[in-house]
This record gives sequence, structure tokens and C-alpha cells, in this order.
Amino acid sequence: MAQKGTKVTCPSCGADNLPGTLFCVQCGTYLPSGGPLRTEPLPEQEDGSLARPRYDQDDQAELTRSINIEVTVLNTGSKMLLSADREILVGRLDAAHGIFPELDMTTDGGLEQGVSRRHARIYARDGTCFVEDLDSTNSTFLNGERITPYLPYAFHDGDALTFGTMRLQVRVLDTEEAV
Repeated sequence: MAQKGTKVTCPSCGADNLPGTLFCVQCGTYLPSGGPLRTEPLPEQEDGSLARPRYDQDDQAELTRSINIEVTVLNTGSKMLLSADREILVGRLDAAHGIFPELDMTTDGGLEQGVSRRHARIYARDGTCFVEDLDSTNSTFLNGERITPYLPYAFHDGDALTFGTMRLQVRVLDTEEAV
């Protein structure tokens, strides 16, 4: 990279660029090194195919692990089975505002029992289930203890979750699927 006065000259195309410019405005060459940016090719095996990462048995079991949560609403007795492989929004349906919770408490009397539209979220990380209150109006409780909004709390099989005054019993079902 050559400099003319206050300009930076691109070594590839010769265009003048302002000082501090990282990429040439004409050809896109990376100016601090004077060469084009590139990525290294993936290593190939002897047969010409791309090398793939290997996993040992523990890693393989981790890849096929699935956590399901069975929720029982205690006042109505209704049961729902949910996958904790992705985030579960707990709340009440509000199509006008685009709120479609995975655990919809509307039909179980959610409005009357103080469940907010976006009340809490449930998710799993590294085999542990968490509940997090989304600053709901009537709070979330884990085994009778109020939890602090926006802080994740781990819960386990048999624990009780309360959203507003709606009590739920949770079962954590940890399964492994064969690949």
C-alpha cells in the first residue's frame, strides 16, 4: 500500500483512497495488507471429498437429545406437551397485536387469572430447563417463590410454575433419539 500525500494508493488498481480506508473504493482490495481478502479452502480427503468433523459418542448423544415438557394446568386439568428445543412463549393469544404464544393460557382462564399476553418464556440450555418472567403484570412464581423479571431460573421435573394465579405442574421428559 503506497501513500501519496494524504491519499492511500491501492496496490491492485492504483486508485486513490482516503487515509484510514480499509477497502479500495474501486476494486475492494483490503488496503492495510495490500491484498484481497480470502478464505482458506476446506481440507480434502485422499478421495477428493471434503473432510467432515468427527464426533465421539458423547457428542453424538448430545446432538440427538431432546427435552419435552408436559404441563398440567391444575385448575382445569388440561395437559400440553411442548418441545423445549426452542423457546416457548407463555401468555395469552392476541392476534390483533401479533402475539401467538406456544403455551396459550387463554382457554384455561388466563385473562381472569392474571396471565399477561407475553408473560414468560421457557427454554432449555445444556439439558437444563429455565423459566424467565417477561416483566409480567402479575409475576411468575417457581415453587411458590416470586422470580425476578428477566432472570432465568432453572426448574426440574415435578416443580410448580404459577403465572399470575394460574398454577401449573411441570414434568420434564428428557429423551434421546437414535440417528
